[in-house]
Amino acid sequence: MFQALEAELPDWRKKEILDVGCGTGAILKQLGNPEKNVGIDVAPEALSFCRQRGLNNVRQGDIGALPFADASFDAVICSSVLYHQWVSDIPGAAREMHRILRPGGLLLINVPAFPFLHSAHDEAVMTARRFRKAEIRQLLLKQNFKIRRLTYWTTFLFPLAVAARTLGGSKMGRDFEVKKTSLSNRLFGRIMTIELKLLKTISFPFGVALFAVAKK
Repeated sequence: MFQALEAELPDWRKKEILDVGCGTGAILKQLGNPEKNVGIDVAPEALSFCRQRGLNNVRQGDIGALPFADASFDAVICSSVLYHQWVSDIPGAAREMHRILRPGGLLLINVPAFPFLHSAHDEAVMTARRFRKAEIRQLLLKQNFKIRRLTYWTTFLFPLAVAARTLGGSKMGRDFEVKKTSLSNRLFGRIMTIELKLLKTISFPFGVALFAVAKK
């Protein structure tokens, strides 16, 4: 996310950025500049947690009817939001994000990929849908976005996700899940570091997630 932000908007630290579906404020915290950058979420509990972390520039609202004037932001981040059960109108959400962006503004989207990977974990986190690249491309082009980057990622974890989904109903699958979740953060961090370096120059044909960068 931040690698793409740096590449497409080098002076992003001076810009006004909206985090749609900010949750408990992880991305907002990394963005810094709390006077300019704004978070929005439908869950009041999440916003309360943001404020406890000193992130006070947050407000409650729905992605389908963003409470901001036209051309309010230089960039919009929409990470792990469009998949959710409470997002009923995906084109409407994309239209709203286009509306509040300034001319030349940047949109960054991260969504889970491939419907066949839908799992019990997806059910637990209220995942209504997973996406393919063609769906996101069509969604953005219909709202007159210019696509700058569209790639699958978390590709190195894709075989594990497929195995977990395939074996999920068996004892072996349940054992696999235990082993998978016991992998250290350190190992995961190394894997992602390698993948992010590769993503600077190449795009992946498959992965657990899908990442898009587009301009208004």
